[in-house]
Amino acid sequence: MATMFPCPNCGGQLRYSIKDKQLKCMSCGELTDVEQYKPDDRINADSVNTKIYTCPTCNGEIQLIDNDGMEFCPFCGNQVTMQEHFSTEGAPKYVLPFMIDKQEAKQSYVRNTIDISFAPTGLNDDANVEKLVPLYTPYYLYDYNIHDKISYRAERYETTSQYYVTYKANIKVDMDLDHLKVPFDASQALDDEIAEKLEPFPMEKLKPFNPNYLAGFFVENSTVDKDLYKDDSEHKAVDYLTYKSLDNSNNYSPEFGSKNEIKNNISSSIKYNDTEGAYLPLYFMTTRYGDRVAYSIINGATGQTYLDMPIEKRKMFIAGAFASLGIFALLVCLSFLFNFSFKVKTLCLFSAFMSSVIAYIGAGLANKTYRSDNHLDDKGYYMNNANLDEEHRVNGKKEYYADKMRKPKPFGHPEQILGLVVAAIGIFVVFQLTTGNYEFIEWLFSGLSNIGSNGTNYLGIIGYIVTGVIIIIAICKVGKGKKTVLSLGILSWILAVAIRIINNPNDLFYYGALIIVFTILVISINAIVDEYNRSATHPSPHFERKGGGLENARN
Repeated sequence: MATMFPCPNCGGQLRYSIKDKQLKCMSCGELTDVEQYKPDDRINADSVNTKIYTCPTCNGEIQLIDNDGMEFCPFCGNQVTMQEHFSTEGAPKYVLPFMIDKQEAKQSYVRNTIDISFAPTGLNDDANVEKLVPLYTPYYLYDYNIHDKISYRAERYETTSQYYVTYKANIKVDMDLDHLKVPFDASQALDDEIAEKLEPFPMEKLKPFNPNYLAGFFVENSTVDKDLYKDDSEHKAVDYLTYKSLDNSNNYSPEFGSKNEIKNNISSSIKYNDTEGAYLPLYFMTTRYGDRVAYSIINGATGQTYLDMPIEKRKMFIAGAFASLGIFALLVCLSFLFNFSFKVKTLCLFSAFMSSVIAYIGAGLANKTYRSDNHLDDKGYYMNNANLDEEHRVNGKKEYYADKMRKPKPFGHPEQILGLVVAAIGIFVVFQLTTGNYEFIEWLFSGLSNIGSNGTNYLGIIGYIVTGVIIIIAICKVGKGKKTVLSLGILSWILAVAIRIINNPNDLFYYGALIIVFTILVISINAIVDEYNRSATHPSPHFERKGGGLENARN
């Protein structure tokens, strides 16, 4: 098919050059003004005649604007021959041109991955980095205005050699904005939480839609109705304006309750204008890990980067082995330096503590994976997904809204209490060490390991109770997530506690039983890495074009 962007000089193919900010001929190198150029009749400001490629594996769709075809699917990462058909798509109102070129995107990716511990081998190989796809992604821009003065009481503190001085002031901030554009992605392929981490976009750089900016790039179809995020966008706009009002306070902080008052005033003053469609620039790369995929996405205007980063277990276990030897050597040195010894019973409490921590971390990761795989933080998924059967879609919506309506945890929740206790213990330990009370270390280790014949050592009992509380919190935290790591953690915790309760006087019994416990701990750590890798990746997506349409948000 002849190019839709022929060069006026030689008839070759024009593509938008990010570096030159003009159209550049792939044959003769001639530069053409992007605003003055008139493309083929099949392309105009209202509609674009494109090739749409559909992945036979995941049904992901991507439009190619006068490009050379797809060798792999950017959504599921499969090396497949994508099925091609033609379509005339409507166009949005705005486009934000790419501002960083592919080479700069590669450099940003490498900078963000080069120092990551236990990263998979080959992550920064040229063949992998070359898969970055420059993709114009559909967004809705919810437009607001505000013209008001926001006032609030604030205070500032200063300390002199003799006094603690409080300054109070009445802060007034002029809010005078005609167009505050709040972006939300209009694609089911892009998770809402991921999209939020790629912000902000420089909205002042938006251009009225001109198809010339798309020459040579990939474009994704919009699949979300334009009114879906309207309520969310207002909350986001109010939060942004609240932050801006506090940012202009000349080092004063709002008095207690003033922040809520600011939010209420802004909410009553802000006015909704319209919803407008836009193409915003992202570099998108998918890497397969077994039956799941990891995303690397870079904001094509700012370089802001989102990375899914699984762990390579071989690297982690090698590093863990060296770290364990180092910790063991350090503890031996400390035992000689401060003249204390480790008793075998100490290992029971240590094992119980490690088991409870593994159970807690595993429960959190399993819950996170369940939420991600079931799109509980992605509003657009259930609202427009025609692939889901009616029962799944209805139940999914109910679960999404029930989760969003859930009240925040009140003060006094077990996790909050546990956090305060751990923080208090940490502060106490640091204080003892900084004041030179090294006898505290000997007292701590002997106290945790001894339940003497002359009475009960309450410090040891408290330690076991704390680990039990952590286990209970883990059971509550896992929700509907997989229970593999949690079960292993609970099993090793029960064994560690049981060994201590049996209190067999033979040290060989302790060593033999604890070898079993530590074997389970190693298996648990392996399982927790597997669970982390699941939480750091996504199931292969199954997307189809399902409606929406940025052309419905032009006015």
